[in-house]
Formats: sequence, structure tokens, C-alpha cells
Amino acid sequence: MPPSGAGDDLAELYKRHAPALHRRCASIVGNAEEARDLVQETFARYISARATFTDRASPFTVLYRIATNASIDRLRRRKTATEDDVDPDTRAGDLGREPHRVDKLHDLALLTRGLSEEELTVAVLHHLDGYTQDGIAASLDISRKTVGKILAKFEDHVKKRAARLGYDGQKRASDG
Repeated sequence: MPPSGAGDDLAELYKRHAPALHRRCASIVGNAEEARDLVQETFARYISARATFTDRASPFTVLYRIATNASIDRLRRRKTATEDDVDPDTRAGDLGREPHRVDKLHDLALLTRGLSEEELTVAVLHHLDGYTQDGIAASLDISRKTVGKILAKFEDHVKKRAARLGYDGQKRASDG
């Protein structure tokens, strides 16, 4: 897809993808209002950097990556998190507690090292955001069969990497 130059294209991207980006940001930072700010920041970063994109990634893939990185950066900058900071409507179980969330993100980064942006995007959409394979295929403009292959490759990669690192998922849960 060629880079969009017209404001209409950007407005269409916003209309189409802002809800998914908001859900992504809210799932990481645990606060709906802060997630709205992060979606705005995501589009601002996208606008200022889109001329430099050289990969074949779809606009949604790029926006999703920017939103994820912005949310993680915001989470890291927080010194402390109180229950008041976390919106119960966007909190997902224990993930509302920041130290536990940071540990999980660290584990995820270790286990997924070496995967492509597309593989990570597909895996996050499916495993963390609950998208169906058909939904992922439609969002990323790829076939459902390709999504299935990417997910199988992701599962294999994570299992092998976990075994190499001696990772025990229960180890982190008992640390906190």
C-alpha cells in the first residue's frame, strides 16, 4: 500500500484503526483516558515519521507497533501506580498491578526476540488482544492461511526459546 499523502487517507486510517489502538493502549497502561492520549500520540508519531517507512508493513502494523511502544514507554515512566491510576474497566486481572505487568512484558520481550514485526503483531493481536484469525487477516491485509502459519511459527519459536532460556512461567509469578 503506498504511503498516504492526503488528509482524507489519514482520517480514514484514524476512523478504521483508532478503536483497536485504544484497546491496545488501554490493555497496557490500564487507564482509558491515558489510552486516548496515547492514540493521539501514536498518530502524531505516525504522521511525522511515515515518509521514512521503508518496510512493506501495512499502516495498521506500523500504527500498532507505535501504539505498543508508546504505551510501554508510558508504563515504564510511571514511578508508582495506585489503584486510582488503573481503570477497573480496562484492567485485566493481575495485569492491573504494574510490577506484575512489567515482569510479563519483560518475559514476552525475551521469549519473542528474533521474530519479525509481522510475526509479533499477529501473535499480539491473537494472544493478547483476542482477535480471531479472520480478524487479523482483515486488519493486516493478509490471508487467513498466512495468519495460521505465522501463529504456528510463533508458538514453535516461543517454545524453543523458552527451553533454551530455561524459562519457567511460574517462576516470575511467584517472585512478585
